[in-house]
Amino acid sequence: MIESFNNHFKQICSNLNSKKKVFVLGLSGGLDSMTLLYLLKRFLENNNKFEIEIFPIIIDHNIREGSSKEACQVQNLSQQLGFKTTIKKIHCKIPSGNIQDWARKKRRDILCESTYELSANLLLAHHFDDQAETLFMRFEKKSGLDGLRGMQSVTFWNGILIIRPLLSFKKKQLRSFVDYNKITFFEDTSNKMLKFERVKTRYMLEKIRKKNWPEISQDLYNFSKINSTLIKKIKFIFTDWISQNIFIDNSGAGRVNYKNLKVIFEKSNLITINIVGKIIQTVGGKQYPPKRRKTYGLICSIFYNNHKNKTLGNVKIFVKSNFLFFIREHRNISFNMKIKKDTNYLFDGRFLINSGLSGNLIPSSTSDLNTISKENIFYDYKDIINNTIPSLQTLEGLNIKPHLNIINNNNVNLNKNNRSFSLYLINRVLV
Repeated sequence: MIESFNNHFKQICSNLNSKKKVFVLGLSGGLDSMTLLYLLKRFLENNNKFEIEIFPIIIDHNIREGSSKEACQVQNLSQQLGFKTTIKKIHCKIPSGNIQDWARKKRRDILCESTYELSANLLLAHHFDDQAETLFMRFEKKSGLDGLRGMQSVTFWNGILIIRPLLSFKKKQLRSFVDYNKITFFEDTSNKMLKFERVKTRYMLEKIRKKNWPEISQDLYNFSKINSTLIKKIKFIFTDWISQNIFIDNSGAGRVNYKNLKVIFEKSNLITINIVGKIIQTVGGKQYPPKRRKTYGLICSIFYNNHKNKTLGNVKIFVKSNFLFFIREHRNISFNMKIKKDTNYLFDGRFLINSGLSGNLIPSSTSDLNTISKENIFYDYKDIINNTIPSLQTLEGLNIKPHLNIINNNNVNLNKNNRSFSLYLINRVLV
């Protein structure tokens, strides 16, 4: 297992652009994350050619009695291995329903925040069995093609590379590694409570496995691989079409050839729903595309019901001169952000912020810093767009116009400048 992990993680590190590889590790103290912690320690000891920093982050959800004591014990174990380890405690009110989902989202938000602060990549300890459970739950929820890929070993999400180096390893392999190396870990009692969806799914899979489908987890894992390959091929086929018919501006607005999109829709509404959903996600800044049913209804109303102006997912969608325009609405946007220099931030779910100066965000419209030039195809809508793009007011009171950029691929490389304020639109159309 050690050799296989080392080869896999070495390949991941080799594919990262930056010379210095910085990672945040989500460390719960459970069997999975403690296995990953020890494997990473072994990797660092045997791969000196890589300049690597790993910062384990422990989230104390403050739900279970004794969670703070346990978090300190995990921190101590991690620090004994030489890792600078931080505990982040959640202090907000615990909801009455679906606590696991609430905890998962809080954990994700805190880990992502730490990842932005350190300009790092995020390491998570999901494994083979987690993948099977995730796919089974998504089948039950009738997820689309993207959802049925399951989790990916390396994925780009909200400007962060999320890396799951244990995804091909089974739980029993992790347990054997822990037993053999006498690694201390902590059991979360909630992992046995059937009131939680993932726990119920785990028991359901075990029941199916014993009754009549012993290879169900392997088959689900194989399905994920096949579906990922299918989606890659579909994206490859449509790359030229997208480049010729879709324009995503670095200001966050989008435009599509109306007639050509309708031709695609009449041949495959599934592909069209996916494309339009990704554009709305990019322009609107949502974590996920709109529900397929809503996107399908939107497309039909525009193509067949002569509704030329619609809104969905915080996006104004309208037809003009044989083009379908997508522009962010001026609502549900918070500019209340303090910016520290040389720290990354996510603004409105759309832009990664990187600044060589400290200050506060303000709308570009109020600072008289026009971000849309007269040559821009969205110039007619500059007032709307400027209301949705931040400028920086420095601590000295200067208003700084943003340098607008776009991120199209999975390897984020921000061009840092000591005196600049840059926004990087996260283009999800081809991600």
